[in-house]
Amino acid sequence: MFEVSNDANRRTVTVRLKGFVRPNEMKDFAAAYRTATDTYAKGRHLVLADMRGLKALEPESAAIFGEVVQYGRERGCLVCVHVSDSVIARLQTARVASETVTENGDITVNCVSIEEADKQLAKARTQHFLVNEPAVAHAR
Repeated sequence: MFEVSNDANRRTVTVRLKGFVRPNEMKDFAAAYRTATDTYAKGRHLVLADMRGLKALEPESAAIFGEVVQYGRERGCLVCVHVSDSVIARLQTARVASETVTENGDITVNCVSIEEADKQLAKARTQHFLVNEPAVAHAR
């Protein structure tokens, strides 16, 4: 299962990956993610990757995920906040993300909760976009 949403006002692409994401579904996710990323026309933006409930990825799905990470980072992603509740999925996605090199170094921030992720994104917005924002409540 996946969802991709884009909050242009907050310059944030939010992705949700859950369960077993097979290669065909990962390809559909990749297309949706690229579309959201392209709205920034290589401009600076942030990503929230909510991967709670994600199961370990098959090799083909992991390769597609790596391509998507690279795509976003080459097109202006400044910070990517990962939220995961599975040690195996966290390690796998962290490994894939670490293989992507950017001029900003490692831009992945691993969080244990959506609340922590919101704080990290707010901090990144303040650093990169000079905006203060109210706290955001996410659907659980």
